[in-house]
Amino acid sequence: MEQKFQMASSSRLVSASSLVTGRRYPILGGERAENPFGKTIIFKLSESNNSIIKICLPKRYVDVLTDADLATLNSGTETYDLVLEGTSQNSVVLKMEKRSA
Repeated sequence: MEQKFQMASSSRLVSASSLVTGRRYPILGGERAENPFGKTIIFKLSESNNSIIKICLPKRYVDVLTDADLATLNSGTETYDLVLEGTSQNSVVLKMEKRSA
């Protein structure tokens, strides 16, 4: 239990462009939030067995992901990974992939 508590306390916010291209990051949850640039969605990702990172998704995803989608992610009934496919002129290309059982 101590390790889980440590993981929850040690998450850090990183840029989506800092993710490793092609690597699958398990999505642990998501939530709507406000940042200095407006509305955003924050994903909590597993970086390793004892490291959690958070990223703010680009604005274009705010209207794409519904509250029902976020509820599904947070419930754990369906599991997804986030993959950085690449970057292009100050933009990141992200893909969500359903995790196979």
